[in-house]
Amino acid sequence: MKGKKLLFVACSMIIVIIAGALSLGNMPALNPADKTAFTIDNYDVSESEFQAFLQSNKALTTSYFKRTYNADYDKDFWTASFNGENPLEYAKQKAMDELVKVKMEQIILKENGILSDISYEAFLKSYDQENKDRAKKAANNQPIYGPKKYGKAEYYSYYQSMNVQKLIDKWAKEAQSTLPDQELKLYYDRVKQQYFHKGYEFDYEKISLDSKAGMKEELTLNLAETSKEDTLSQNLYTLFLGLSEGEYSDIDQSGEGMYRYRLLAKRDKGMEKYEDVKNAVIQLYVQERLEEEVSKRLKQTKIEFNKEVFPKITFMS
Repeated sequence: MKGKKLLFVACSMIIVIIAGALSLGNMPALNPADKTAFTIDNYDVSESEFQAFLQSNKALTTSYFKRTYNADYDKDFWTASFNGENPLEYAKQKAMDELVKVKMEQIILKENGILSDISYEAFLKSYDQENKDRAKKAANNQPIYGPKKYGKAEYYSYYQSMNVQKLIDKWAKEAQSTLPDQELKLYYDRVKQQYFHKGYEFDYEKISLDSKAGMKEELTLNLAETSKEDTLSQNLYTLFLGLSEGEYSDIDQSGEGMYRYRLLAKRDKGMEKYEDVKNAVIQLYVQERLEEEVSKRLKQTKIEFNKEVFPKITFMS
């Protein structure tokens, strides 16, 4: 279970960037007239790829201006100014921030041999081939993992995150033989509380307030013995984390009946041993290395806008 959790963590940065950026928009298809919107370190970024990220920020932008300025969406919304802020420019900046991070990761992927082409056109070719392969499998009654057909935004997120994971796996394999245990153990000590803490076990009283006698039941909560679908246990765990031993909770009316809880004992289950989670430690180590490399290069990167194209980009109707 811990290994699966950390595999997800290893992809988390790029998934947050892309899923958040693309889940609300439909990615436009490339056409022969597609132009370069800007370049990042001499790599062209197409107008279509930028438009995809821009479209995804449409709802987020209207929500921001409604929340901040109580601005209603109308025909003049994108050209209006609210306390000096323009919605279109706000959305374009958000899209730019997200896309530049993604492209920087793609540049690093290319430098490390994971991708040979980081253009939007190359992505679309991969997207078309993926859906053709899935259609063929469906026609032959072969098993298909994931959707029968990807949407462009959905596949963009999958395509990017899987390529990032390939890079992390490559670096992790190299680190297995090059990184000394001493350095890895120091890193483990720094992150163990966040990633390798086994959690707590709680003894508690469940007090029924529906009974005149205030019926009490003594119970133990150990999340390792419950399923992920057991939301009551998950909620109780969060509740008990904030209580001191002997302290009572507020009245709980979320389930059947009214209850109050009193925490009797909190037991720290300790940390997973370094030797048992070394592979996961290495994955986290190289993931952090990638994040630091992206951050460093974003501060140094050179971006040049196509002055004939970028200023004219707006939302598609």
